[in-house]
Amino acid sequence: MKCLDRYIFFKFANKFILFFIVLNAFLFCSATYTHLENFLKHHIPFRDMFDHYVAQGIIYLPLILPLTFVMALIFVFIAMQRNNEIIALLSSGISFFKVMRMLWFLGFIGSAILLWSNFYWIPKAYEYSIHYLENLEKNDADGDTLFAKHLTLNTKNRLWYINRYDKIGNRAFGIAVHEYDSKEKEYRRIAAQSGYFDEKTHAWTLEQGREILFHPKKQVPDEIHVFERCVFSELNDSPKLMLLLQSPVQNLSLSQLRKAIEVQKAIDQDKSYKMRFWDLILKSTFCFLSCWIVFPVLFSTFGKNYWHGVMRLSTILLAYGVLSYTLCALGISGAIHWLYASLIPFCFLLFIPLRGIRKLC
Repeated sequence: MKCLDRYIFFKFANKFILFFIVLNAFLFCSATYTHLENFLKHHIPFRDMFDHYVAQGIIYLPLILPLTFVMALIFVFIAMQRNNEIIALLSSGISFFKVMRMLWFLGFIGSAILLWSNFYWIPKAYEYSIHYLENLEKNDADGDTLFAKHLTLNTKNRLWYINRYDKIGNRAFGIAVHEYDSKEKEYRRIAAQSGYFDEKTHAWTLEQGREILFHPKKQVPDEIHVFERCVFSELNDSPKLMLLLQSPVQNLSLSQLRKAIEVQKAIDQDKSYKMRFWDLILKSTFCFLSCWIVFPVLFSTFGKNYWHGVMRLSTILLAYGVLSYTLCALGISGAIHWLYASLIPFCFLLFIPLRGIRKLC
């Protein structure tokens, strides 16, 4: 590592660590205010509380890491401009790219960490956090929060409806399954009072129900079978998938969104999962994009008050946020293609600094 790269690395690292700790402290205080009373009520050990807050910190990583990068880059530029270090570097013949290469490398590493965490760390942290809070609620007097209501799953040839699902006992109540043939005509309907799904055999066991077979042409009940308890090995749809589809799209990780897309692809019903999937992937590159944007935009106002550059950068990021949310709404509604709605804000950030970079070259 060259002397200049090492100097810029430590200058950036100091600001980055400071802002990272501060933002995590704010989020920790918020999470503590939300759940601490419940933890103390149930006498939760300190180690379990610490594990829960670590999981919450990992979940917030896609929000904290890009924001920390932007803030650290702005303050590094302000510090270098105040000390006239930028003038000294450029006047000594050091190019803009040599100044920026260490920051671009750090941005690439940050984006890789963010993408990796979206695929592996965040799903595990999210599942741990949800499971932990559900177990905590198990001891509460009000058990309504432990039941998911009105679960549905619409695949190509099968429609599920579950009235209530016990997330702790993994039992479903009020089950109805409608199965269709290739011509989209219902040929079988199963209704049961309760049942459960075996994760090992991938089969449903239904209790106190009946199976109705319909006439293929007349579409009227042809056979009716009543059962007390029956295993249906052909019914292999997991209730975890139904719970996943019931969750808000913005709370799902990349791996969960990929499962949801596979289900939705069969019926081509909802574009929000595809948009959220690509939005997470593209936003994982924001650490690199922040390095790509911040210094060229701030350099464009070089020689003026540095707050001019900060205001210009804030305007660009605000325009990116408005454009992103507007196109997201249009993509979900079908007004424009969902892929264009995901790519246009990314391209906006990618091409904004090109004019400033050409000047610096």
